[in-house]
Amino acid sequence: MPAVALVVSDIMFQVRIVDALRALGADVRLDAGGATRKPRPHAVVVDLQEPGVDVVELIADAHLSGVRVLAFGRHTDAAALRAAREAGADAVVPRSQLVDEMRDLLNALLAPRA
Repeated sequence: MPAVALVVSDIMFQVRIVDALRALGADVRLDAGGATRKPRPHAVVVDLQEPGVDVVELIADAHLSGVRVLAFGRHTDAAALRAAREAGADAVVPRSQLVDEMRDLLNALLAPRA
């Protein structure tokens, strides 16, 4: 069962993501920024607008540790979306795309690396 750290405090998104991950067989850990600490998770889902968390640093640390990252944020915050891509996130999507394609995005996040 792959472990996924969830750095999302927005309850609406948190519940939806947790339910979807559990339905896919993932072990979900709610994590406010310590996503890459030991034991390292298989993947991280992070809200780019997460208060009190340096999400770019978190993404970069996860990327360097071989942890997959799905980052999402407001479609109007192009700078945050770009910074997440540049930091090494495996997938960066606006919130609306996360809602529309959640199962597919999470399946891709949990899939074994080729």
